[in-house]
Amino acid sequence: MGYIIKLSLSNIKLRKFRTVLTIIGIMIGVMSIVAMLTTGLNAKKTMLEDVEKTGSTKEIIIYPQSTHRKDRLITDSVITKLEKMDNVEGVYPVLTAEGDEKIGGFVAWEGITGVPTEYMDYLSLKEGNVPERNGFRPELLIGNGLRSSLYNEKTWQQLSKSVKKDDTLAGKKMDFALSNDVQNDEEEMASSTDAEADGAYGYNESQKYVKLSIVGETDNEYDYSIYTDIDTLKMFLKKEAVNGKIPGQPLDKNCQPYNIWAYDRAIIRVDSVDNVKHVSKVLSDMGYQVVNNLEMLENVTRTINMVQFILGALGAIAAVVAVIGIVNTMMTAVYDRVREIGLLKMLGSDSDDISFMFLFESALMGLVGGVLGVGLALLVDIYINKRLVEFMEMPVGTWIMTTPWWLILGAIVTSVIVAVLAGAFPARWASKIKPLDAIAQ
Repeated sequence: MGYIIKLSLSNIKLRKFRTVLTIIGIMIGVMSIVAMLTTGLNAKKTMLEDVEKTGSTKEIIIYPQSTHRKDRLITDSVITKLEKMDNVEGVYPVLTAEGDEKIGGFVAWEGITGVPTEYMDYLSLKEGNVPERNGFRPELLIGNGLRSSLYNEKTWQQLSKSVKKDDTLAGKKMDFALSNDVQNDEEEMASSTDAEADGAYGYNESQKYVKLSIVGETDNEYDYSIYTDIDTLKMFLKKEAVNGKIPGQPLDKNCQPYNIWAYDRAIIRVDSVDNVKHVSKVLSDMGYQVVNNLEMLENVTRTINMVQFILGALGAIAAVVAVIGIVNTMMTAVYDRVREIGLLKMLGSDSDDISFMFLFESALMGLVGGVLGVGLALLVDIYINKRLVEFMEMPVGTWIMTTPWWLILGAIVTSVIVAVLAGAFPARWASKIKPLDAIAQ
């Protein structure tokens, strides 16, 4: 068997140009598949992480269908009812105080989000701590993404791109003014239709800034919220009420405030991801607008899987071309070496030896092409990673094009197997050549 291997190696060296072209074809095929699958896998990973960062897949957010009807509002009694639902781990009302804020020379228009303190315990903090209940002067927890919403008043440069982007926000003061951009014409509201009156709010007559303390910041770059304790925010809004109308609270048909707190939305935390769809269906049947990240996650997954299939198909086309190249090379080699095959059989080589010789040559070309293809794919990944980092404005040095070890190993092994299969027919045909017929040619 040793002499067969030596003979195979000498034949490969003898036909260098043809061998090199075949190996290049294999290399390009393997490179295409590995690079495209790596791109697809990492795009999927990045997008799924982004979706997950925007909120837990175990959370469901509900919104009222109408703020004009009292029985459709999200109130404390509704929260209590929702807490008793099966598979519900916790229910957290959300109250928003719309307005604008100033931090140093930067401004934003995100408003303040009041949530129960126990909900903020789920948030991952970059620095500082969670706001405490504090009379009517809210303490603030800043979402890390707010740095992208804060603009310099003069240059309109984002804080996240300024020289102060790494400065800590915890411990600083924020100037906040409630928005007065709401309907405040009672006569107009009283004469409007139900649809127009739907969503009418109380108002703040004059805009004034108050200084609020920032006590912490989350580490989620996709979190643009400004959190505070919901009970403290209620006290703050009551203090800002005008004519008994609390800013942000809905009014009835007669433009009068309700005698209960109405929340903008509620966050329902489910005990398991498997129960999210069921709980969402129940909430939807109750008449609420339902949003959850699990649906978004599934939509993203379906889209990415389709993209991965397309990328894989494009890579497979290159692989098919490589297989055709191997078959062509090995068939040509058989035709060129008919006399050699006949002579080997006359010297005692059997059909298995002849078949092994061609299969070995195919496997060797597949191995070399596979290794070179993986190496080329890694270089392509470096280039793609650089471009993606620049396009997505990520920090220099960020690496997102990680090729898993199983893909590298699988590509090389598959390359060898496919090469052997491609060379199987020529090898079988060569093994059946009769010595006398071969010598006669």
